[in-house]
Amino acid sequence: MKTVQPNLRPALLVSTGLAMAITAMLPATAAAQTAVLAMAASNADQDEGRITGRVTTTDGTYLRGAEIRVQGTETVAVTDSDGRFTLARVPLGEQQIVVSYFGYETYRATVTVTAGSSQDLAIQLRSGARTADGTIVVTGTRPIAESEEAAIQYKRASTSLVDVIAADSIGRFPDQNIAAAISRMPGVSVGRDQGQERYISLRGSPSYWTTLAFDGVNVISPNGRNARFDTIPSAIASKVVIKKAVTPDMPGETVAGNVDVVTRSPFDYPGFKISGDLAYGLNDLGDGNQYNFSGFVSDKFANDTFGILIGASYYKREMVTDNYETDWEVAGEDDAPGGDQRLWAKEYTNKLYRLNRYNKSVSGRLEWQPDTDNSVFLSSIWTQFRDDELRNAYVFDLDQDAVDVSDPTRARTGYADAGMGNGEFNGTLYGVEVASSLNNNSTKQTIFTNTLGGDHDLESWRVKWRLNYTRADDRGNDPFKSGWIAGKDPTERLGLVYDMSNPDFYNVELHRTVVNDDGSYALGDRVDFLGDNYLKFEDVSHDYSLERTKAYTAKFDIEHDIALFGADTVLKFGGEYDRRTKKAHEYAYMVEAEDLIDAGIAVPTMADIALDTDYKGEMPIGYDWDYFSGSKSADLMQSYRDRGVAYLEEDASEENDYKVTEEIFAGYLMGTSYFDWGNIVYGARVEHIKNTGNALARADDSWVPVSMSANDFRVYPSLHVNWDVTSDVKARLSFNTGAARPDYDEIRPNFTYDDDEMMIEGGNPDATPETAKGVDAYVEWYMPSRGFFSVGAYYKWLDDILYDVQLTSFGSDVMNSNGVDRSEYSFATIDNGGSGSIKGIEFAYVQPLESLLEDAGLPDWMLGFGFRGNLTINDSTAEAPDGRNTDLPGASPLIYNVSGYYERYGLSLRLSYQWQDAYLDSIGDNEVVGDDYWASVSRLDASIRYSVSDNLQLYFDANNLTNEPGIRYQGNGRHVKEHETFGTRYMGGIRFNF
Repeated sequence: MKTVQPNLRPALLVSTGLAMAITAMLPATAAAQTAVLAMAASNADQDEGRITGRVTTTDGTYLRGAEIRVQGTETVAVTDSDGRFTLARVPLGEQQIVVSYFGYETYRATVTVTAGSSQDLAIQLRSGARTADGTIVVTGTRPIAESEEAAIQYKRASTSLVDVIAADSIGRFPDQNIAAAISRMPGVSVGRDQGQERYISLRGSPSYWTTLAFDGVNVISPNGRNARFDTIPSAIASKVVIKKAVTPDMPGETVAGNVDVVTRSPFDYPGFKISGDLAYGLNDLGDGNQYNFSGFVSDKFANDTFGILIGASYYKREMVTDNYETDWEVAGEDDAPGGDQRLWAKEYTNKLYRLNRYNKSVSGRLEWQPDTDNSVFLSSIWTQFRDDELRNAYVFDLDQDAVDVSDPTRARTGYADAGMGNGEFNGTLYGVEVASSLNNNSTKQTIFTNTLGGDHDLESWRVKWRLNYTRADDRGNDPFKSGWIAGKDPTERLGLVYDMSNPDFYNVELHRTVVNDDGSYALGDRVDFLGDNYLKFEDVSHDYSLERTKAYTAKFDIEHDIALFGADTVLKFGGEYDRRTKKAHEYAYMVEAEDLIDAGIAVPTMADIALDTDYKGEMPIGYDWDYFSGSKSADLMQSYRDRGVAYLEEDASEENDYKVTEEIFAGYLMGTSYFDWGNIVYGARVEHIKNTGNALARADDSWVPVSMSANDFRVYPSLHVNWDVTSDVKARLSFNTGAARPDYDEIRPNFTYDDDEMMIEGGNPDATPETAKGVDAYVEWYMPSRGFFSVGAYYKWLDDILYDVQLTSFGSDVMNSNGVDRSEYSFATIDNGGSGSIKGIEFAYVQPLESLLEDAGLPDWMLGFGFRGNLTINDSTAEAPDGRNTDLPGASPLIYNVSGYYERYGLSLRLSYQWQDAYLDSIGDNEVVGDDYWASVSRLDASIRYSVSDNLQLYFDANNLTNEPGIRYQGNGRHVKEHETFGTRYMGGIRFNF
């Protein structure tokens, strides 16, 4: 134990200076309170003391989130990641300290506090799992229960509305990426790409309203404001905190919530630590392999004042998907009665994917803690999601050369022709044009984030500062994107019998098209193979793209303990500066068949790049075809470039290159006042945002640079009340505000015009943020049986919702040239629209059944069962550009998760089921066709863990056991727009922990 008596004068000088600096950015009321703070700082109360310490389990594991109270006062503290805490402004004399942690016995001790001194306590908490006579129950490791207890305790100790998922007792999550790891949390819904979790939506809000942070510093995703969480391997995190209610110390761009990925520190562990994971698995669709490695090593040295942690992870997944897509329309050729209400499939596509997907990460953290009150660290995280894709696509243009039913002068193809016996879902067509694209694509999404920071505890003052540099790249390198097409004569095209009566699979049967003597069409012989017999080379390109965002952040947070409103209060203020610059560059090399002929080079055939490989999927397509070789295709395009026949695609760079710079100046002031019944968090944040966009715009036959800028000023007040109704029941009430700014590519000033249509298209630098005002009311019950139950309701008022629109006037002269005034042209862009709302109710229940089953007299081996479940019922509405009230895109009306588990004698079993109801994807432009929806989807996953010892664990995971497809439809479930299956994944491996 030691007594710490720091010199407050330097801290006060620095803090007073910072207070003066931030006063310029705060409202008048905030400035007044800051002045009070500075005066209070110069009159530190010497009639009080403080208590510090560390809370651990009996085996020495640090407990984060333990709550420490001075009984009979409002003085309270919460332990940090290394179990340490500080109780400031403790009254003198004998005081009783109460330490609580969910799932552990409450600890009480009496401490004598003297003026101006500090005591350091070592506190050990004992597990709450005990028999009636007080004997500790030892039944092996409990990774699921221990993870849930840590998450529930963090939630309980929080002064705002959060949900938490914590790594298990050996530091692992049950999923490969962060999106999958948090997909089972209350109010969370996920957007998937080819079966893999990617985007996160919170409580019915659009996914781009969910922000991403690493260790409390907001980070821009490679995808822009719509954060892609599949870029982040779960192996780098010790916990993930979902902050659903915005507080003043959070950036104002947080509307729905913030997902904070909390990484590991070397001071999270008492000493040397090494942990690793090795696994292998299979995908049953296509028999693809899975490989997984992750691990970290951590140690402290120099009398435990320096620590270093290094981690890495690698995951590869080989997969195929079965996919078909359909595009529906009300056909103008349908002249029959009721034709204006009848839908026809105008295009049908089979897409056959072969994919290699990789998640990689490297991270490190160097930290210096010269004493218990000061810490300085440097952390660096590099993560990458790579998607290598080989795609065969076969497109059937069903409305090609379609004729009006009433036109007797042309041969009828059968499209939109009820008179020939055809209908929406069954029929026969002739002269169908078929095209193909064989694409070899590769994309990389990379985040490289680096933070230098410090935390300093100066008795009643606490200072945190962070300097961050992040680079986020979205890089595309597609070495072979080719087009192939059938001839123009009907006999060079296909006859086709379509059957779309089964929404689980739309089937086509191919035939030759025969021209009868009278000029009408008929079906010829069956066509069993589709390749060079019908498809001829048209063009090929090698596409490059890079969208790079560089972001610089400087922020500080200062806390000071004062008495306010008759209560112990933590007054907190801070400032933040962000500068983000996004540059986009794109170009492509092209070769067309005519170029090869002119150069005397043989035009390629599909057979030149074909593979003799069996079909890897299971969809009964109805015809055969050949996979193509990724290496042969890339070499073929490279040979054209080497021989000088490839050329840069005209205007590809000019149309897509841009640079957008965003600067944010922010400051906030907030207070947290503690009472014997709970606490109140209140305050406001102010932000000044400046955007500058640079791009090229088409002016006659040339491109001219365009630069536009916009400014915005926002104030974000909030209030959070946390009421300890009883020792086990907490009620929360929150009022909060936020705004979602348009994405960078939406405000870029890339403009093109069409004088014939008198229209301009491009981004909108004047688009303003979507705004939200919200209220949340929750009740949480922390049960003596170590269970947890909560119910909550939420409501958000939305304004200035962004939509794709066509404005009546461009309103600027930047596109005027050669005497033509285009300022009054219509403008197709994004713009702020009407208002809307989101409301819902949320339930969560966690219950280890051990004590309940024991009370029922069941044998010991049956006591390891547990349950976890949550339910979110959501309702949203928004005014669309056409005046309709629709759901918000991405807002599922019903989400629930159910999980049962068993843990005993080192064995851990879990079965999890997820359900997400159908939700709006995008707004359609035809009332009869309807809007686009993602169909309801469910997932059944299972996991088995067995701890051979405290240091070694075997595991087996099975995902998507029911092989649920991803389905999009138009209007209703009968008109499928996309249907894709992915198969079940299995993985087994070994984990070690020393």
